[in-house]
Amino acid sequence: MNRKDRRRLERLGETPPPPEVGRAPNLARAKVLGAEKRLETGDREGARKVLDEAAILDPGNARAHFLLAMLDFEAEDMEAAGEHILEAALADESDVLIHTNCATIMNRLGRAAEAEAAARFAIDLDGDVPEAHCALGIALDAQEKTQEARGAFERAAKLRPGYLDALINLGTLLFRQGDMVSAVESYAAAVKAEPGNPMPRTNLAIALRRLGELAAAEEQCLAAIELAPAFAEAHNALGNVRRELGDLPGAIAAFQAALDNRPDYAEAAANLAAARFKAGDLAAAGKAYEALLERHPDFAEASLGLGVVRLAEGNLIDAETRFRATAKARPSFGEAWMNIVGARGKDISDEDIDVIRRKAGDASLAPQDRIAFLFALGEALDAKGDHEGAFAAFADGNARRRARLETEGRQFAPDEFDGLVSSVISTLDKATVDRLRGISGNGARMLFIVGMPRSGTTLLEQMAARHPNVVSAGEADVLAGLVDDYPADAAALAAETAAELAAANLTRLGKSAPADGWLVDKTPLNAFYLGLIAALFPNARAIHCRRDRRDVAISTYFQNFKADHPWSWDLDDIRRYGDAQARIMAHWTDIAAMPILDIDYEDVVAAPEAAAKRIVAYLDLPWDDACAHPDGGEGAVLTASNWQVRKPVHTGSVGRWRHYEKHLGMFSAEGDRA
Repeated sequence: MNRKDRRRLERLGETPPPPEVGRAPNLARAKVLGAEKRLETGDREGARKVLDEAAILDPGNARAHFLLAMLDFEAEDMEAAGEHILEAALADESDVLIHTNCATIMNRLGRAAEAEAAARFAIDLDGDVPEAHCALGIALDAQEKTQEARGAFERAAKLRPGYLDALINLGTLLFRQGDMVSAVESYAAAVKAEPGNPMPRTNLAIALRRLGELAAAEEQCLAAIELAPAFAEAHNALGNVRRELGDLPGAIAAFQAALDNRPDYAEAAANLAAARFKAGDLAAAGKAYEALLERHPDFAEASLGLGVVRLAEGNLIDAETRFRATAKARPSFGEAWMNIVGARGKDISDEDIDVIRRKAGDASLAPQDRIAFLFALGEALDAKGDHEGAFAAFADGNARRRARLETEGRQFAPDEFDGLVSSVISTLDKATVDRLRGISGNGARMLFIVGMPRSGTTLLEQMAARHPNVVSAGEADVLAGLVDDYPADAAALAAETAAELAAANLTRLGKSAPADGWLVDKTPLNAFYLGLIAALFPNARAIHCRRDRRDVAISTYFQNFKADHPWSWDLDDIRRYGDAQARIMAHWTDIAAMPILDIDYEDVVAAPEAAAKRIVAYLDLPWDDACAHPDGGEGAVLTASNWQVRKPVHTGSVGRWRHYEKHLGMFSAEGDRA
């Protein structure tokens, strides 16, 4: 008798038989039949006892080991299930069901090579068993044999149309590969197969969000929640969708619902903290990250998030300490090193640069981390004056970023974008905007700071927000999600709809202007929506921040934006996007859509107090000295300009493009502004 047999008998409370007792296959078969009858009546404990006895009487009884494996699998005892299924597989080399289940259990144990072998054995026995192909796909995927895995999942789904496991696994593989369209198709087929199951709907919502189909994604999330109100993943997915829609209060509520249904849901907790940060509630965001790190001290994203909160609060030393702790906990975390470089600037050490350089060349890193290290390396070399090395690193990072997102179908199409801008200009002409102006009747005093990213919008926002009569909502990005078909829906607005949209916009911002003051939205993309803004907020004003287009281009190309700016991957695409924005701003100015104050970045950094006085006077507010010092005070900075705006205003970034002049031949002569 072997050791496992003795353990079985000890578990039964019986004394092991003497060594001379031989096999009793007939009695074992009888006991298995008895166990199966017990299983039919739901007596699992009784069946287990009889099966243990059968396995002792005949260790080669494959059926006894198989049924024990299934009972252990059901009880989530994977180690015991693995022992029994391997015994069953060794005892019977002709039962495809045993070998298919062996593959499934080996997958659950993380033993992918053994799972692959078992699945292939099952397929050799019978090539038309969909479960075997699905198990093979899972095993291959775990070994990063993604193309073979895709073929296995597709074969499983073909053998059994509507096979949920195969469709979900195929969709997830395609999602990771960046083939969002195919992932959506696979998840949609899973939803069709099991419309009452919330999981495929949630997965479909996540893929739709990545494609930018936010309304459809929200619909799937809500359908999943209606089916299963306690399904935390659906609430978390809904929170991500609403955050991208600019509905921060809705996002916060959804993330909180996810945590209410699963208190240990670390991803939802991190998302909730990030949403509170985005909403400007730094105290709540910091506490949320701290609480999450108490439960999950190695959660690198939470550690990084806490560092970003400290940075937004102006605690630069604490922020850098947190970023370095994050990098130590996860050396491959490229974003942590990007923030370290941002903190140190030209004081970054040669030792740090060596670490970053090695990581930037490490092909084993996840694509997003390697991209982040390349941007960190470019920023460090630029700060040290190695402009050739810096540009090479940024170019490599942008090429990888472009290749990664193009596989998702999210590349920038400049001709198509130009066509959209032309449509806005022709649809929202002077007569239309004059007719629409103020139809909502909403009296909110809104200030929209627009301009190209990296043109100085954050600096102007901070100047305005230092005034006690000004509150900033940061880059809220709400307007883009208010109407489904822009600009046609905007041109067709009725007063009632406009009033609803204006109220929805303010609700999603989650903030309001103080009495006799202003609420600031500094989303750069709002430059394309000023005609709609004129309809929703008759008291609105805009500040248009302009900067030398070559400095804008370099600063944009060197920024690894978290926001989806696909035009920022290529210098000529940056030029085309800048041309489009200049064209739309000229249109709003020509038709007098609203008061617009043009301010040049170079003038601001050369004479910050004079610029601040222009802004304050434009807002009809009394002068406040704090506005001339955007680097001071306790106001939160929630954008990519965190590090820069925390430093005293300086002219060091003016003319930065000259170091990279040979790469900027597509831009016009000096004086051209974006």
